[in-house]
Amino acid sequence: MSEQKTPVSEYSPLELITYLFSHLQLADNQIDWEEKEVWEEALTKFFPDHTPERAQEIFQRACQLIISMDNFERKNHLITVCDQLKKHFSKDNLQSNLSPRLTKLIDADGIILSAETDVVSLIEEKLDIKIDIPDE
Repeated sequence: MSEQKTPVSEYSPLELITYLFSHLQLADNQIDWEEKEVWEEALTKFFPDHTPERAQEIFQRACQLIISMDNFERKNHLITVCDQLKKHFSKDNLQSNLSPRLTKLIDADGIILSAETDVVSLIEEKLDIKIDIPDE
């Protein structure tokens, strides 16, 4: 690929949150409108001064990158994103602010696939947080 990829270690906190959400949204290979709304709410919670246009650009970039990856690359990228998130946010912040939004994201499209639960398990393990997956 000729496109230059920014190393995950250089992602801003807003980029890290967006990539994390994008991984979860793309676990079922589609992004619903409700899921995008949950992501936008999360950005507003974490970054009240962010610009929606910039966030949208990051979101597009995240989706393009993740879609181009195979499962192994996706998993490794997600692990790296989680490792970087821990450098920017406390465990308490991740548990109290991020976890409920990830729960809402999983629930947004009404269907929970095994691919999503696999991504959730990895996020829980790497961020050392608990995400409530609603029972079907």
